Amino acid sequence: MHPSLTVYDEAIFDAVERDFEVKHLADNCLFTEGPVWNPAGYYLFSDITANCIYKISEHESRSVFLESSGTDNPADPDLKPGQAGSNALAYLPDGDLLVCQHGAHGIARFDGKVLRPFISKYNDRPFNSPNDLILHQDGRIYFSDPPYGLKDGKINSAKFQPLAAVYCWKDGEIQVISIQYQYPNGVCLSPDQRTLFICSNKPFERFISTFDTTRNKFLKIVAEENSDGIECDRRGNIYLCNKDGIIILNKEGGRMALISLPTVPANICWGGTSGNDLLVTARQNVFLLKGLQR
Repeated sequence: MHPSLTVYDEAIFDAVERDFEVKHLADNCLFTEGPVWNPAGYYLFSDITANCIYKISEHESRSVFLESSGTDNPADPDLKPGQAGSNALAYLPDGDLLVCQHGAHGIARFDGKVLRPFISKYNDRPFNSPNDLILHQDGRIYFSDPPYGLKDGKINSAKFQPLAAVYCWKDGEIQVISIQYQYPNGVCLSPDQRTLFICSNKPFERFISTFDTTRNKFLKIVAEENSDGIECDRRGNIYLCNKDGIIILNKEGGRMALISLPTVPANICWGGTSGNDLLVTARQNVFLLKGLQR
């Protein structure tokens, strides 16, 4: 069993391998976030403080994929220094890349040549600083919009959104899903895409909430946990990026295991040709948990 793994429930071994490998892919970043797997065989991830997106693989070191990924004006006084870059990334079915932009207060679309605004406003105001997003197979885009990228990390209702919300976009229409959190953070979908998970990494918002995606209605609080990024495996277990490491919960919210890492994880994504590897962005580091998922 890998020494980084602490087991609380032996059922975890139905989901993860005992002898996965932890590979250290990068240690020279500033604040890594928002990874996504490209089937061509590489990952992309944001460095929020560096205001760029990097490309990396198991066999190739990081390289710059897109500069000024969060804003062309990182010195904007309405922004929090060091938090103006891009955050979460996701691919559309046509291969275009969606980019959560703290500094530009919206979600942009990158076609490989030009980065253009895509989801820019709600009620005729810019968003705060879109943080995480997940795509539903029917075309919906769920995304969180905390004020982390704003000056002092606080709501500025005179210029941006008066609340920190989680939204659903579909065919140009935007719906507010949740205003439960002051700092909504990670969002993910269950394997059948019927359940949306939302979390916060603030200690005063220590709960993982779930929503029924057929009606976009609140279901329940599944666990009293904090998390930055959040992800499900193919069995529906829930992976949390927590100050203690990566916490793995079962569907009912019970702790199954903890994977400890040298630095605090911010976000994760599944990748590799079989989808069994977990890329972890963790402050200045990027780790690959090779062969983690069974």
